[in-house]
Amino acid sequence: MCDEEITYTTVKFHKSSDLQNRERADDTQGPSETGHRVFQYSQEKHELQKILNNSHQENSTMQNESYLIEEMLKNKSIDYNALKHDLDILNRTLNRCYQETKFVLDSKQQRGKQVEGHWFCYGIKCYYFIIDNKRWNECEQKCRSCSLSLLRIDDDDELKFLQLQIKPKSYWIGLLYKTTTRKWQWSDGGPSKLNLMTVKSLKEIGGCAYLRFTGIHHDDCGRTHPCICEKRMDKFPHSVCSKKEK
Repeated sequence: MCDEEITYTTVKFHKSSDLQNRERADDTQGPSETGHRVFQYSQEKHELQKILNNSHQENSTMQNESYLIEEMLKNKSIDYNALKHDLDILNRTLNRCYQETKFVLDSKQQRGKQVEGHWFCYGIKCYYFIIDNKRWNECEQKCRSCSLSLLRIDDDDELKFLQLQIKPKSYWIGLLYKTTTRKWQWSDGGPSKLNLMTVKSLKEIGGCAYLRFTGIHHDDCGRTHPCICEKRMDKFPHSVCSKKEK
C-alpha cells in the first residue's frame, strides 16, 4: 500500500469592503441612536410636565371658582335671612294691628247706628273688616254708607297678602258675576291687574265672590259672610281716623 500525500492548505477569509463599511456604520450609529432616544424621552417628559402644570392650573382655577361660589352663597344666605327677619317683623306687626285694633264708624245713612270691625293699613290702602254676617248687597251698601267701597283686589301680590290676613273666616269682596255681560266684574268698575281667568274656582253660573285664605271663591249672593271694605290712604277722611278705638 503506497503512502498518500497529504497536503494542508491554509484558507484565510478577508472581510469584504462592504461588510467593513456596514460595521463602521453600526459603530457610528450606536451613540446616535442613544442620543435620539434621550432626546425623545426628554420631549415626552416635557410634554407630561406641561400637561401636569395645566392640570394643576385648572384645578387651582376650579378651587377659586368654588370658593367664589361658596362666598356668594354665604352672602345670599345672609341677605335672605335679613329679609326674612324683616318680613317676620312686618307680619307680626300687621297681625298685631289686625287683632288688637278696632274701629267704630258712623253710618251716614243711618245716624246713630255704628259699624264695628277691625282695620289695618298696608301700602296705599286701608282695609276694614266688618265682622257682622251680611248678604253681599248689604255689605256693599254698608261700605258705601261709611264712605268706603267693597274690596277690589288690584293684583296677585295683594291677593296673596290678604290671604295671609283672613284666617279662618270668609269675607265678601266687591266681585260679582254680571249676567248682562256674562263676566265677573268689580262692583266699583275700577281697573285691576288681577287675572280672573286664572281663578278656577269662579264658575260662570252667577253669584258673588268671597275671599278665604285658600283664594277667591263664589257663593250665592243671598248667603251671609262678613265683609271687607277698603279706602285709599290718600282719600282717607280724618273723621274716620278720629273714631278708631283700641
